[in-house]
Amino acid sequence: MGILSRFLKSKGVILASMVMIVYGVLVFFIYFSGYKPLPTHIKDLPITIVSTDRENQPLKKQIKTSLKSFKHVNETNNINAAKKDLQDRQTFMVVEIPHNFTKKVTENKQANLSFYINDANQSLVVSGLKNIANNIGSAVNNGITLQKSKAIMTRAITEQLSQNNQAELAQAQITSLPAAQQKLATQQLEQQVVVGDKVNAAFSGVDNSVKTNIKEVNKVTTGINNSMAPFFISLSSYLAALIGALLLYGTYAKFSALYGRFKSFATMQTVMLLLSILGGVVVTLTVIPLTNANWGNFIPVWIAHSLEIWGAYNLNAIFILLLGQMGASINILFTMLQVVAGAGMVPVQIMTPFFKGIHSLSPMYYSIMSDYDLLYGSNSYSLWLGALSLVIGYLVINTVIVYFKKKQPMLDFRKLA
Repeated sequence: MGILSRFLKSKGVILASMVMIVYGVLVFFIYFSGYKPLPTHIKDLPITIVSTDRENQPLKKQIKTSLKSFKHVNETNNINAAKKDLQDRQTFMVVEIPHNFTKKVTENKQANLSFYINDANQSLVVSGLKNIANNIGSAVNNGITLQKSKAIMTRAITEQLSQNNQAELAQAQITSLPAAQQKLATQQLEQQVVVGDKVNAAFSGVDNSVKTNIKEVNKVTTGINNSMAPFFISLSSYLAALIGALLLYGTYAKFSALYGRFKSFATMQTVMLLLSILGGVVVTLTVIPLTNANWGNFIPVWIAHSLEIWGAYNLNAIFILLLGQMGASINILFTMLQVVAGAGMVPVQIMTPFFKGIHSLSPMYYSIMSDYDLLYGSNSYSLWLGALSLVIGYLVINTVIVYFKKKQPMLDFRKLA
């Protein structure tokens, strides 16, 4: 019992207990608060309605009513501009009302209502928007069906009542005769059959007045593994850099005592850059064939992940250079934050204020968004500048730390006993 008592009182056990309590609560809180916006806050995403025909105003009003729970519903008559916004994630769904929609509905023909959704987005968002599109299509179809039904019934009954009135007037003077009464009753039954036939003929096809067309832009192969691939590959790369930064720090601490901290730091950064380039190649050779992406995007994907890994090395180096190996515990916490802030599961537009505020500081964010564009989308390179700026910023911070911190602490785990 003596050794157990001493073991329990050691610094290592105390620290392990603190890590258990703190991380158990913090990691839960990070994910609990970070994923809170899904799926209810999908309605905070912007939607665009496109209509070029003034006759479609009543329908556009009905669709806006169906979307009243959405915070941002934009209107335009330019479908190309709307599609560009969809590619750039300025809008997340485009509802197109064709110019001949009202005409087809009036002629009792099937009309198409098109919904454009960018498939190269978070899987939960895409599936949620598709459900919303189907619900809107059904609501519009039901509304038009009801309106047609009222019009058809009114017209059929009005016509038949007119015929009934004429027949009744013709028989008014002879209704006292049994034969005439029999004939009138027979005519009324025949007229009821005629009314039924007219209504059935008029209602033919009414229940399918509107066809919902969901057009997937930047189609992603079916399977959550494909839709989540940008998140999975970016997280894997980041974890590799997290462990790599800790290992490189050990070499840096040893070399700084022999060759000076500035030369050692410059050498460590050179090695980080080389490993980032190599890691980018490995990641790209892995993700492109698995997602059936275009090999023509090899270089852009490679650059995007090389920047991510280089940024991850430098972000993880900040706390290691400040605290030594103990900084790795903070880096793990930062990794958990980036799982949410990287936007692999939750779009930036609906993140809670905290995660929205830190997403641009996450190397994972730039690689995840780049992968959505480069593996499935529009070959956009607009995120490179942000990723490079982030790397430079972290590099400057690490340079300042090295300048002021002359000695590197090396943790001896035996001292925790």
